[in-house]
This record gives sequence, C-alpha cells and structure tokens, in this order.
Amino acid sequence: MELEFEILFQVVIEHMYDDDVDLVGWELLKTLRLFQKSNPSLMEWLHSPIIYRADEDFLSRMRALEPAYFTPIKTMYHYGSIYIKHDKRYLHNAAYPLKRFLYYLRGILACRWIEARQTMPPVLFSELVQATVAEEPIRQKIDELLALKRQSKENDLKEVDSILVEYARHWAEHFEQTIASFRPEHEKTSSEALDAILFDMVVSHGER
Repeated sequence: MELEFEILFQVVIEHMYDDDVDLVGWELLKTLRLFQKSNPSLMEWLHSPIIYRADEDFLSRMRALEPAYFTPIKTMYHYGSIYIKHDKRYLHNAAYPLKRFLYYLRGILACRWIEARQTMPPVLFSELVQATVAEEPIRQKIDELLALKRQSKENDLKEVDSILVEYARHWAEHFEQTIASFRPEHEKTSSEALDAILFDMVVSHGER
C-alpha cells in the first residue's frame, strides 16, 4: 500500500559548503516514502547524536516505527557498497587518506552489526567499534589510527598498520562470501501509520 497523499512536486535541498559540510533536506512526503523503503541515510539521521532542532512528536513517532520498516538486507547492501567503493577507489595504493580507510572499516563493522542484530548500526564510530570488535589489540590499533588522523591533514597520505588492514580484509571477504545468503525474514508493513503522521504534521504545522 502506497502513501495516499499526493502533491505536485517534491522539494529537495542539497548544498555543500567549503568546509566540507553537506546540507540536505527533503520535504515531508518524500521523507516518509523513503522511510517506508528503509532508506539507510534517513535511518542514520534518526539516530544522529547531534540534533540542533526537532519536532519532538514527529521524531518520536518515526523512531517508534523504525522496527516495523527497517530492512536488514537493504541496509547491509548499503554499507557493503560503501566499503567496496572505498576499497576500489582508494585502498589499492600503499598509502591513502586515513579517512578513506575509516569509511571502509565503518562499512565493514556496520555489516557485522546488522548480521548479528538485524537493527540499525550506531552512528557514532566509537559505539560501533565497542559493539563489534571483541579483540582488544584491534581496538588499540583503531584508537591509534584515530589519533593519527587527528594529527594529520585531511589529504595526507598515510599507511595503515598491516594488522588492521588484514583484520578489515578478513571481514570484507567474509561478507563477500555470505551476504548473498543473508536473507532475514521481513514482513511488508502497511503505510497507515505513516499516512497518519503526514496528516497530523500537515494539520499541526498548517495552523502555525
């Protein structure tokens, strides 16, 4: 069942500032449709540890509905595409910007989280590492890498410790072999709850 409300256009705001800050915004109907499809970027926004301003009613209702609409396999492929892209574009050299390896590692650890829990991974990298990396030596290597990144300039080319690279490669190969068989059950959910949110938000904000 699709959302019943229709509008003539959908507003999308996208702008990147010089300081590497991205501004992205979607109008309400587009947001709800993407939520219905378990859009990983939108799910990350709902879990963001930094919120400057929020409609608390909207936010709490969306978060409450997340378990019903979250699709593990779709999100697994999303994070898988992130680490595959960074591997192909950047990690074939001996040295590369450290943030690229961290994006690569985050994609792998997010897949580990989804495989084990079938829920949305944490946005904070520190929480993701704490929950998915059991080996203390690997955690120490990650801490050292983060410290080195903070001391380096954005595009400085650095070599990553071979132990950490081998660890990441191991799990990347694991998901290359197993992701096709990762098919947790997921029931399609009616859009009635999202229709109700759309109606309530339009009414409440239209009265202002």
